[in-house]
Amino acid sequence: MTGKLTIESILSESEREAKKYNWEGSFSDYLRMVTIDPSICRQAHSLVHDAILSKGSETTPEGDPLYRLFDGEIFGLEDPLERIVQYFSAASQRFEVRKRILLLLGPPASGKSSVVDLIKRSLEDYTRTKQGSVYAIRGCPMQEEPLHLIPTRLRKTLFEQYGIYIEGDLCPRCRYMVRSEYKNQIAKVPVKRVVFSEQEAVGIGYFLANNPNPMDASLLVGSVDNKQLEGDRHEVAGKAFRLDGEMNVANRGLVEFVEMFKANTNMLTTLLSLAQEQLIKMEKFGSVYADEVILGHSNEGDFEEFADDEQSEALKDRIISIQIPYNLRVTEEVKIYQKMLRNSQLGDVHIAPLTMNVSSVFSVLSRLEPPEKQGMSLLDKLRLYDGQMVNNFSRKDTREIQRHHPKEGMSGISPRYVMNRIGAIASTPNITCITPLAALGSLWEGLGENVSYTQTDISSNVALIENTIIEYSDLAVREVQMSYEESFDQKASELLSSYLSNINIFIDELAIEGRKRTRSDNERERDMREIERVIGITERNKLDFRREISNYVNAWNKRGLSFEYDSEARLKSAIETRLLATRNQLNKSLTRPRFARQRVEWTQKRSAIANRLIENSDYCEICANDLIRYVNHILKGRSVIKKPRNEDIEWQWDRFPKAETTNDNS
Repeated sequence: MTGKLTIESILSESEREAKKYNWEGSFSDYLRMVTIDPSICRQAHSLVHDAILSKGSETTPEGDPLYRLFDGEIFGLEDPLERIVQYFSAASQRFEVRKRILLLLGPPASGKSSVVDLIKRSLEDYTRTKQGSVYAIRGCPMQEEPLHLIPTRLRKTLFEQYGIYIEGDLCPRCRYMVRSEYKNQIAKVPVKRVVFSEQEAVGIGYFLANNPNPMDASLLVGSVDNKQLEGDRHEVAGKAFRLDGEMNVANRGLVEFVEMFKANTNMLTTLLSLAQEQLIKMEKFGSVYADEVILGHSNEGDFEEFADDEQSEALKDRIISIQIPYNLRVTEEVKIYQKMLRNSQLGDVHIAPLTMNVSSVFSVLSRLEPPEKQGMSLLDKLRLYDGQMVNNFSRKDTREIQRHHPKEGMSGISPRYVMNRIGAIASTPNITCITPLAALGSLWEGLGENVSYTQTDISSNVALIENTIIEYSDLAVREVQMSYEESFDQKASELLSSYLSNINIFIDELAIEGRKRTRSDNERERDMREIERVIGITERNKLDFRREISNYVNAWNKRGLSFEYDSEARLKSAIETRLLATRNQLNKSLTRPRFARQRVEWTQKRSAIANRLIENSDYCEICANDLIRYVNHILKGRSVIKKPRNEDIEWQWDRFPKAETTNDNS
């Protein structure tokens, strides 16, 4: 809808939206539609799979699938998300896997609930589209598939002739209604379109296993109206079954089972019946067919306790578990915090640009297992996982490391903890800017207040503090280097453009046989080799490297993405090495001169760096000057923390700087 919203237009649009899904007809009308388009009657797993893909998918430049449903919402979990979609893909083809419970297993705040919420919302949205239309017998609390009206003996022929697959039987309510009201004249049975809604308990169920009344199975399987227990068996079943449990609600859609292993044995047995036999079993009253996705999530401790119980073997065999670990890439962790910040209120408190980076480094380091590769430090591992260049190691090493540490990311500091600590600083009086070291100090102090951390845990995290400070120091130096001179981004872009142009000409000319080299060829080769030598590309390997880069850039272009100087780790490293001031140059420029006549130029230079940080990189006056002072401090080899014998730390740097001028004594 375009134009300004008026009272009349709001009312009109709301009424139109309400009527949009009001299709009603007879079963004969529905059957005609299905014979034309059999996809209308797809099963639950297929519907969920199509709902996920309806948001769009593509392939990344690295060749990995990207699902738009999760893009911008879930970060650093590409592999688990791919496995989830693969599960639904296989289940949608009616493989045996559809009779398995999909279990998301991970630590608190790893993103399990967020993944499920996105799937549920996509299912709701999809059933509001023409492609995702779902039709049910009118009045059925389980939104019964109308095709269940067709006798079993006709179904095979129907599939052979029309491709219409039917599985399952009418619920007791519908069976009674067809007999009593329509005298088995199925053509007249009313059918209507339904839209899934968790809020309205249609097609999406939700069950929290640690509810206050864990013995009440009716929460899952539905209740019985005791006033309707008179009459023959069919009448009782049709009138007494309320079919209002979460499993009933979720028929044709999805049921979410939260903290599922906190449920009692009876509940889990009911879950087994649904998964294995697609039946909701009601004690004393038989069974009800249900076609639905069972999507559970749990922490690892509860799952392991369940798995150790010999009596759980049958259910365990019906579970496909997918680990949802904490993210292990710093750049993705930053995105998580940025998303969380958008939903919070920090008032007038400014967050320094590197604060989230430093918090991410600390939290990701806490999740990593010590590297087994010789010569590799924990920081090397962190950088490799983040796609950075690390001397003597490659991307192949990354994949090998991950294979050897399948449980990595299943423990450590959660994003929720980090944001709680950021919030604690923001609520402190007189704090106007949260610097990286202020955040790091708060993360450290919070560990001592957390009852789940022992003194041993806290002591071991001193090393994490030290590693985080090392990484912050490198990041801080790079920030100042990039603001040392004007137009760094422009110069980097020009250098990248020149290199890419040269390799394209080089590759094109390879196909020309007998072509003689020219002076221009030699100049281009010299320029390319200046870039390649920095990142260790030998003369022997240059052709493969150039072709790899060319293909990579083309993959970016096909996705409509702009390939920047920092899009590829090796090129980024080479370009920055070529353009950025050295640490020695930086140290000399930032150090306050001894003589007053030299201080005017020095002050101007520092002010120019601070201004560029403020104008180009979202620094405020406080954190810009703090960054410059800090870089000068660490370039002189001065310490940031001290470690007394009690394994605590003492800060040698002011974590809460005030507004200042550049005329300090650094």
